[in-house]
Amino acid sequence: MVVPFLVFDGTRYTIATAMMCLYDALRAIWSFVRGVETDTDWSYCPSVAVMIVGLNEGDTIQHALESVYDTYPRMELYVVDDGSTDDMAANAAEFAKTHRGVTVLSRKLRGGKSSAMNMPLPMIKSEIVVVIDSDSHLAPGAIWNIVQPFKDPRVGAVSGSVSARNPYVNLCTWLQAMEYRRSIFLGRILLSRLDVLGIVSGALGAFRKSTLDKFGGWDVGPGEDGDLTIKFRKGGYKIAYVPEASCLTNVPTQFGTLTKQRRRWEWAAITFECRKHVDAANPLGKHFNLNNFCMMIERWVFNVLMVYLTVAYLGYLFFTRELWAIGYLALMFYLIYAVCDALQVAMLLYYSDQKLKDLRLALISPLMPAYYAYQKVVTLIAITEELFFRKSFQSNFVPERVRNATWHW
Repeated sequence: MVVPFLVFDGTRYTIATAMMCLYDALRAIWSFVRGVETDTDWSYCPSVAVMIVGLNEGDTIQHALESVYDTYPRMELYVVDDGSTDDMAANAAEFAKTHRGVTVLSRKLRGGKSSAMNMPLPMIKSEIVVVIDSDSHLAPGAIWNIVQPFKDPRVGAVSGSVSARNPYVNLCTWLQAMEYRRSIFLGRILLSRLDVLGIVSGALGAFRKSTLDKFGGWDVGPGEDGDLTIKFRKGGYKIAYVPEASCLTNVPTQFGTLTKQRRRWEWAAITFECRKHVDAANPLGKHFNLNNFCMMIERWVFNVLMVYLTVAYLGYLFFTRELWAIGYLALMFYLIYAVCDALQVAMLLYYSDQKLKDLRLALISPLMPAYYAYQKVVTLIAITEELFFRKSFQSNFVPERVRNATWHW
């Protein structure tokens, strides 16, 4: 029973998150006993450039702009249209006519998200660059919250929290919505505490402008958010996470589209952690530190090694156990996972600022073990095709002329 329990991540975060939650609860009780109140700290107010990059987002761009505009005092706002064929640029330009400080940039040929984000960098004079997706909607106070960790000069980038804007369209979106709350909202609280957070959300992330300039912006290619985050870590900068800085984004409504998206995400485990940035785990390398090493080991073990061990273990069961025994093991695994899932939901509710919404989302929990098993299959396919075929450099997520001119890690 131990092998599948570990392989399917049953204990990956449960024990560590429970310890973190217990510690925070005891601190909260102690603060209450002492009569200490904790107020929202918005004392830091650096200049900010918000960058909204999109392709064919004519229907959502104005909504995204409205959720950002006039929510922070020292802000410039850039919209980058990456070669859209719809009215995205026109709608953004119409918004800019009646709103000061909004700059709209449009390119005739699509260059991919990375090159689009690099486009306004020479024009930006602000201290902090905040990047959001054009289909995202920021929660109140998101910009204020996401810039606060930059008070620490060691912080190079800050990730916000991302939740599903369309959770109840169908089963596919509901499962993702619950996954986002557990993996992004709750999971990244733990990873940031342990200082092993290896990604800044593409839907809402903030970067110190001087550090962006130092590293030349985003490398052109797929997986730009994780790639830049690891570069910052290798440069000695800390990566912070602010769950209060949240945004809503649309998640795929069909499993076919979701599979394509997750394959692209999982390619990064090979492209970056196993190839491009493997030196971060080299004890003799100049970019080595213990936290980076732990981050890389975590990715190698749980996103690569354990996936293949899962296949090997299932094959072993198939050839050495009778069907009733396999069914018994599957049932036991499900029950153990259900207990861990219930603990995760309880801890999510402890940290959540939308407890009733998350409690409603949690009604899908009995189906989550099957959903995560599906995700493991997608991960298996993705890492295999990237290991042997470098599939990430065949993806249309980046235009062919651009990916052909990019180094294939």
